Amino acid sequence: MDTTETLGGTYFYHGHANVTKEELFWLIFIESFADHTGMAVETAATIIAGQPILPKRQVLGAKGNKTSIASKMARRIFNNARFPKGMRIESMVLGEVRHTNKIGAVVGRAVPYLGYAQGVVLVGLVARDTRNKYNLIAYPQDRVAWTYF
Repeated sequence: MDTTETLGGTYFYHGHANVTKEELFWLIFIESFADHTGMAVETAATIIAGQPILPKRQVLGAKGNKTSIASKMARRIFNNARFPKGMRIESMVLGEVRHTNKIGAVVGRAVPYLGYAQGVVLVGLVARDTRNKYNLIAYPQDRVAWTYF
């Protein structure tokens, strides 16, 4: 048998025999997800880098006693750079909105959201690749008609 064939109403796909249309879809999804794991590593790294895991000194009025790697590095890179004319930017810290005029603080607090955005893009790419490959293999009546991908 070839890599992809049909046999008695079921599919044969990469060594898996008698695969139903649902199983074929999930096999292709997993294969596509595995092909995109290079992005997944970057995504995980940016999300983890933005989590408050490093201890910091307790300041009067501060809610937490930890900071993130991204925040620490961004503050070091941008040193004490501030936005012009006293402009203050809103940013999220542990679900709470905080205002700051320091560029390093804003950049450090934005890093995990870049990771979340990469995760959303990854899911979209995997879904599109899965649909395209599945529709190439599946019987016409089994094909998925997604208009949004």
